[in-house]
Amino acid sequence: MPTQPDASAAGAEYSLGDLQGLMLLKRSTGALALDGTAAIRLPSIQAPSLEGLSVAVPAPAPVTEDDIMERFDALCRERAPRRERTPGEEVAEGDDVLLDVLGYADGRLIPFSVRTDWSVEVAPEPLLPGFFEALVGATVGLSIGVELVLPETYAVASLRGATARFIVDVKAAHEVTPLEADSPELLTLLDAGATIEDVLQRLAEELFEERETEAQRELQERVMDALIERTHVALSQGLIDEEIRHQWAVVEYPVLVGKGFTPEELDEAWDGWRTDIATRLDAEWRLRGALALQAIAERDEVRPTFEDAEAFHDAITGSTEVSSEELEKLFDTSPTVLQRFENLVMHAATLDHVLSKVEVTVG
Repeated sequence: MPTQPDASAAGAEYSLGDLQGLMLLKRSTGALALDGTAAIRLPSIQAPSLEGLSVAVPAPAPVTEDDIMERFDALCRERAPRRERTPGEEVAEGDDVLLDVLGYADGRLIPFSVRTDWSVEVAPEPLLPGFFEALVGATVGLSIGVELVLPETYAVASLRGATARFIVDVKAAHEVTPLEADSPELLTLLDAGATIEDVLQRLAEELFEERETEAQRELQERVMDALIERTHVALSQGLIDEEIRHQWAVVEYPVLVGKGFTPEELDEAWDGWRTDIATRLDAEWRLRGALALQAIAERDEVRPTFEDAEAFHDAITGSTEVSSEELEKLFDTSPTVLQRFENLVMHAATLDHVLSKVEVTVG
């Protein structure tokens, strides 16, 4: 079996990325289970029992004054005037920059380090100490090498404490002029209320809604954890490999092809994902969850309603730059995308069915 995905298949997968990203779980269900055209045969399982299913979840975190002021500062920065720096200008601290990034350690591409069109502020970041500080003085339009020691909190456990080198393309930069608190234009630029008090109230309400949404997601994930504990299935290492490959084909493969990586370099990049322990555990979690929901849907005869599909459709168009017309066109031209959308709706409806059977303790 070739290690590199077919380019056309990767493109089809990539066009569905927004749909998968809007799955109700923070860790979306298995890509293989959502791909109705997959050549991989998934195992059949006995649906786990929902009897006596209970979970405990923490109460949503309260919204504090500090939270509100932090969001206010972020809004001020978002609405602040900007000037695009011309190619050849130097990046300054506080700029907004557009980057492409590749990270290497021990002569190999670091898994999950590939970023393209990354829009970010040039400001210290504890998760990458020294990275953004090194961008100060970099030339817009050119590349820069950044070397640093990965912190003990780095996502890939095996690379914590390792020396890494990042190749950074500085594609664009914008100088940001901070908004002054006493500026007569402040409220006009913020466009979020007639008075500062109105703006802060609106931000507090947004934060409260976000906490409620996050609490719901936490509940869903804990329910899935409990459900997966009741799901008995032997997953082969090859099946887990294919689940990870589906993700790699969406997230990293097209970028590396565009960067001119050789077949050997692509194999090495894929191997970094395949051998990462946390990635394998997460892929197994997703597959078990997907199989459990499929089996429950069949046993309990779950049938999504038109309203379920419409709500999911609206969630996609409301949370992405994809218009309703563009989404409908995508469905018309790609049966695979349409089928996977329908599968996502089924998974969401089945999860709602499971949630209706769960005893929840908050606190």
